[in-house]
Order: sequence, then structure tokens, then C-alpha cells
Amino acid sequence: MIVEFFVLIICFLFSAFFSIIETAYTSLSHLKVSHLVEKGVYGAARVKKLKDEPSKLLSVVLIGNNIANIGASVLATSIIISFFERRGIQNLGAILGLATGIITFLIIVFGEIIPKNIAIRNSDKIALFFSLPLLVVSIILTPISIVLTAISKPFVSFFGGKISEKGPFLTEDDLRFLIATSEKEGVIEKKEREMISSIFDFGETTVKEVMTPRPDIKAIKSSLNINEAIAYFRETGHSRIPVYEDNLDNTIGVIYAKDLLGCQTEKQLKDYMRVVIFIPEVKKIDELLRQMQINRTHIAIVVDEHGITSGIVTMEDIIEEIVGEIHDEFEQGEKLFEKVDENTYVVAGKMPIEELNFELKLDIPISEDYDTISGFLLSFLGKMPAVGDFIEYENLKISVERVLKRRVTRLKIVKKLNKIEDNIVGG
Repeated sequence: MIVEFFVLIICFLFSAFFSIIETAYTSLSHLKVSHLVEKGVYGAARVKKLKDEPSKLLSVVLIGNNIANIGASVLATSIIISFFERRGIQNLGAILGLATGIITFLIIVFGEIIPKNIAIRNSDKIALFFSLPLLVVSIILTPISIVLTAISKPFVSFFGGKISEKGPFLTEDDLRFLIATSEKEGVIEKKEREMISSIFDFGETTVKEVMTPRPDIKAIKSSLNINEAIAYFRETGHSRIPVYEDNLDNTIGVIYAKDLLGCQTEKQLKDYMRVVIFIPEVKKIDELLRQMQINRTHIAIVVDEHGITSGIVTMEDIIEEIVGEIHDEFEQGEKLFEKVDENTYVVAGKMPIEELNFELKLDIPISEDYDTISGFLLSFLGKMPAVGDFIEYENLKISVERVLKRRVTRLKIVKKLNKIEDNIVGG
């Protein structure tokens, strides 16, 4: 009986050991392990070796834990039956029921809850402390682990799973979650979180999403003289302006304001013109940034699939995707929207729908045919816009406030309390 009690205690200790190991290693991040290795902490290399083989580690822990729990159950049942039989109690069903209840309680409390709660609060210390014994146990149980893993692989594959020996250090989703959590806990500020998130999206953003559209391009004809060009630079406040012949589809170069400082005014504008690059709308901005760095240029002409000029993009536009809006001494920093009251907003026609939805908590659909609020309105109007025209979409009334050269430059959005069942167009 004493030997059985001793072995039972050993089984419970092993059950607690494997439970504490499982929680410690699963809650310990690869990043934390790398820091421990870099600092030269004793045992960190062993922890890394074990973490780098997650499927093997899991198999060893589960095998060891089950052996310990089954052993504890068998021994405890035997001890309890012997205890009652010596006292003349022969009701085997009641004895087995009692034994099952006692063993289940002991395993759950001392083999699961207590060890795992300890491990989750001290994952790094426990992982380091038990790394050597776990490595020894892992070597002993490796043959069983290999056999059971081989048997389980077909079933895992059948259900669409994959047994991977080594997962990625950190996925993009992991990093996004860490950043969002850091903001919530006050480690970083909202602006910092937005900047880091913008870096993740940087490689997926196309030129079309950040360019200045054709109607807003400030450009000059090649036939202008130097004084006229200088006057136009002063009027617009720009430092670089495209130069065209006939129309924007025949852009031939770009003029830098600094090149005209102290120049000979009797010369032609073309004498100071620099080469401009042409890029497609679908080009990714990270690729364009590298191209601009190689070509040492700050501006590019954007063309659509037919070779027609659809806009321009500057290095400033690209950088703004990371750091946010940049205003120089000439820019007024136009507001894209302004709150009039609790349910009324005045919005710039060029405001992207995605940004509008985020800022005003709306759910306006995005389409390939348009990406601004004015484009959304025009898709419903089906005619040239005029001041006073409006549409009603769900619980919104969107009306035209200002039109400039056939472009809607300002709209008013009113949120209604009751949702509108049918979309209405009026004017």
C-alpha cells in the first residue's frame, strides 16, 4: 500500500509537471525567447530548441500527461477498492463511482488548474527552470511521439489541417494585435498606431489611391514664358508643376520652381524642364517610391490602361500614407469634413468613402466605379450635378452644396432617424 501511495504521488507530480510545461511553453512568445537567448540567459537555448518544434513538444506533453493521469487513475482506484474491501464493503459500483469522483477532482485541481495558473503568470521562469528535464523526457518519449504523429497525420490532413514543425516567428496578424493592444494599454499613442498600421498597408496601396486626380492637377503649357511660369508658381504655391503641350495627355516634362530662381527670363520654359516619369494607376506605391529614389525625382504622371493622364503623384503623397497629412507653408490644410450638428456634416466632394465611413461611422458601399463621396452621389444622379440636387440612401440625405467646373466640391450629409427603404434621387 505504501509503495502504491508513493507511485500515485509520483503520477500526480508528473501530471502537474506536464500541465505546467504545456501552459508555460504555449504562453511564452517566440519574441520573448529570442530576447532571453540574446541576453545569454541560462537554459534559453534549450527553450528555443523546444519551441522550434511545436508539434513534437505538444505530442510529448500530451503523451506524458495522459500516461501520468491514467497511471494515477488506476492506482487510486486500486487503493480505494482495497481500502473498502478490507472493511467488508463489497458494493463495487458505489466504490468505483466514489473512486472516479475523487480522482477526477484531484486531477482537475492539482494536475490542471493549480499548475496552469502558476505557469501562466511565470511562463518564462518555468520554461527555463524545466527546460533540461523536459528535454530529457522529450528524448525518452520521442519514439512514441514519432509513431503517434505518423498515425495522426493522415487524419489531420483529411480535416484540412497541417502539422508544421516550425511556425513563423511572428505573423502580420500577431503584430497588428500587439500594436492594437499596446494602444489600448497606453504603451503607444493613436497616431503611432496609425503610422505603424500604415506601414503594413504600404505595400498593398496603389498609386490610384493616393494620386491627385486629373481635375485637380495644376499644370502649365510649354508655350508660357519664364515670367508667366514664375507667376503661376506664386499663385499655386507649388514647388513642382507638370508641363504639357495641347493637353494633359501630352505632358512633356516638369518644372521645378527653384530652377527658375535667378534664371534668364529670355530663355524658353523648355530649357529648364526636367524629365518626368509615367506610371500606371495599378503600380504599388512602395515600388514607385524605390523608382523615384533611383530616378531622383519627386513627381510622376499617372496614366490609365489607355495611356490617358488620370492624375499625378508626388513623393509627398507617398510619405503621407505613413505619417499622415503634410502641410507646407503655402497649404491651408483644407478640412475634408466639418460637423454642423449631431446629425449634419459638410463634406468635401473629394473625400474618400473609406475615410468618410471611418470618420462618421457610416456604411456607404465602395465600388470600382468610384472611390469618393461625390462619385457615389453621381452614380445615383446619372446627370450633370447642380446645387440642390440630392439623393437619399438608407438613413442619409446627401445633397450638393457647391459645384465647380462640373465637379461636386462640397456636399451636405444629414443622418435621419428612420431608415429609408428605397433610394430616392431629387433635384
